Amino acid sequence: MAGNGLGQKASALFEDEAVDLLAERLATPLQIGQHMTLALEAAFHIGGQPVTVDVIESVLARDINEIEPTLTRHGYGTKALTELLNIKPAGVRKLLRGQLPPERTQDLQSQMLKAGLPL
Repeated sequence: MAGNGLGQKASALFEDEAVDLLAERLATPLQIGQHMTLALEAAFHIGGQPVTVDVIESVLARDINEIEPTLTRHGYGTKALTELLNIKPAGVRKLLRGQLPPERTQDLQSQMLKAGLPL
């Protein structure tokens, strides 16, 4: 039975550079699938095909790989961090926003690394 060309059709949906950007910025299959869907929807609305790097950048959250989203993806919300670091929720929020003094931030990040948290 001859190939039906589905692979060729699927590869025509995304520019190679757009696929590379997804692979570079996203970590899990769920993230990749979600953002591919968002990109396809965005491209459909603007009438663009294949999906370009510009479309991918428009659907990716700028802070997707920052400390707060990374910790949240791994199940470490404010409550878990307050218990782990023995600080108040306001302190956790300041840490995640980069509003603590550098030495305090370094101390807390050191504690998180010792506990095995993904930074």
